[in-house]
Amino acid sequence: MSMNIERPKVVRLAPMKSLCLFAALFLVSAMSVSAEVPVYSGEPSSEFLHDWLLCGPFSLESVPESAGDFHHLPGFETDFLESVGGETDPQVEDGKVVSYKEQAVPWIRHTSKDFSVDLDKALSTKAFVAGYAYCVIDSTRDQVCFLALGTNDGGRMWLNGKQIWDRTQGRRLSADDDLLIVQLKKGRNTLLLKIEERGGDWGFCVRFLPFDSNKIIDRFSLFRVDPKSEGPPILRFLQPLSLVDKVFAKVELAVSPQDRPDLEVWRGDWTPSEETPIHVDPAEYGKYNLILDGTFTDGKSWSQEIPFTAGKRVEYTLFDKGRTDYAIVVGKQASDSERWAASELQHWLKEISGLDFPLRSDEGARGELEIVVGFNRHSAELLGKEISRPDDADESFTYRNFGPSIVIWGGKERGTMYGVTTFLEREFGCRWYTPSVTVIPRKNRYSFVRLFHSESPGIRVRNDFYYEAFDPTWAARNKVNGAMGYREQPGGVECYWSVHTFYQLMPPSEFFDEHPEYYSLIDGKRTHDHAQLCLTNPDVLRIVTERLKKVMRENPQYLIYSVSQNDWHGPCQCDKCQAIVKREGSESGPVIAFVNQVAEAVEKEFPDKFVGTLAYQYTRKPCKTLKPRENVVIRLCSIECCFSHDFFSCPYNASFVEDL
Repeated sequence: MSMNIERPKVVRLAPMKSLCLFAALFLVSAMSVSAEVPVYSGEPSSEFLHDWLLCGPFSLESVPESAGDFHHLPGFETDFLESVGGETDPQVEDGKVVSYKEQAVPWIRHTSKDFSVDLDKALSTKAFVAGYAYCVIDSTRDQVCFLALGTNDGGRMWLNGKQIWDRTQGRRLSADDDLLIVQLKKGRNTLLLKIEERGGDWGFCVRFLPFDSNKIIDRFSLFRVDPKSEGPPILRFLQPLSLVDKVFAKVELAVSPQDRPDLEVWRGDWTPSEETPIHVDPAEYGKYNLILDGTFTDGKSWSQEIPFTAGKRVEYTLFDKGRTDYAIVVGKQASDSERWAASELQHWLKEISGLDFPLRSDEGARGELEIVVGFNRHSAELLGKEISRPDDADESFTYRNFGPSIVIWGGKERGTMYGVTTFLEREFGCRWYTPSVTVIPRKNRYSFVRLFHSESPGIRVRNDFYYEAFDPTWAARNKVNGAMGYREQPGGVECYWSVHTFYQLMPPSEFFDEHPEYYSLIDGKRTHDHAQLCLTNPDVLRIVTERLKKVMRENPQYLIYSVSQNDWHGPCQCDKCQAIVKREGSESGPVIAFVNQVAEAVEKEFPDKFVGTLAYQYTRKPCKTLKPRENVVIRLCSIECCFSHDFFSCPYNASFVEDL
């Protein structure tokens, strides 16, 4: 064992005639024995402490089993060591008597041969009693380590007179049930343990373990968030504050709403304190996650997520038992799609509740019970100056409540409209599966405590290419904002002008006879039959650019204008085109180089438009170095793929996956 138990020195006497000297030496020896206290050095050794001074038993009151064990036994709070300095400063010696009422209980030395100390054998087999165990730890330096503890039953512990552990519940003894972070000071450290006996076995085990940050992550509750009825919630540190600089190098805090983990509402560094206010608005009820990212003094990092609530919880009722006092408010200057969204909300709320929600303008005074659609006078008043009007084309949206009022807002083209349909989907379960199949749950009552949901599109243009998705109303309800051609749709569409446009822009019937060099060189001969354009010819670039500008001027309703290969193979094999192919490792090289030049030429006149092209069949493999310009959109075509299996498991799709 690495511990070193200090034993009393044995005094051996030679024959002497002086009785006084003999008596004096005997007294010194007796005093050494009576003052003996188990002292451990070399800690933390990870070995169990076997040598203790024990004192007890002290009677406690019994309780019925039905009372539970969530409190100490009656009488446990009594300081039975008051006659010898008390539990926070006990004066302990082997044989020293503790006086309590009519009891005189001595401290006795006990050495266990097992990992645990059996108090039934060492002190008493009585039930409903308490006892003490005491030893000294001699540390060579100031250090942080773990104290591992198991008890049967509950108890309390003091290190250097400070309480470091308390357990009110009974349990079976198991090694290392509790793990405590403790600091040993250089020199003498006193350890006092008080254990209660509820019946059955009675005992404990203790050992010190080296500090290991991995155990902290696995075993310890470091922080807790406590909500407050008034004011911000409080972050509490659950370990001794004196250990912070010995354990943590840094702790960072961040707060996000539970339903928007990507939205960070506050961030800061933790300043060591038992109580730290969390900076969220307590004026309204909210559900949040606190993320703690820290670094231990040994360099290891850790993270913890703590869910919490803030603000007073108030329930608001939108409708109940055939009655509602709410109105839907839309701005006088609302867009067509916002007005359509307000009428959609009115229609489906009636389907859900059977109730009429009147539509009102924002020209009147704001009422408390409103669903405000769009950014208007009423929503601006609720949102305050910190939230500004979104750009018209911004498809992001948010819906949230301000007390009983609900605001749904986003960009006026489609953002607000998508907010309304998402509100109906998420809060009521509405589903528009096809243009002819809609599911609307009926409800007698709907109430809410907190509404807060926000979304932003990950893909700007969303175009589902199948029959049902061509229905404009269904598409608007399901956030499909793209189309292969222009169509009338609530909120409008971001549509493509055409596809496979090389011959549409430069018909062979118009140019080939006089300028065969505009078309592909294949097997040494210029041809337009199942061929493409010669994309390194400067005249081809000039003509395509001029004609695309004309298309864009005459058809301003489109977002993306296609400059793309014909729907067959036959790329140009001329030396200039093939030089790019060789350099880029793909036939996509000449296409990207060409389309980039067209896009650059039209950008000044059409800064909000895009030039589109294809990664399709022979152009699917990406370039080694060329990148599309910011105003170039490439459609990767999976038309050759097998759709009977997922892309990654089917051998027919191997080349597509490689290009992807």
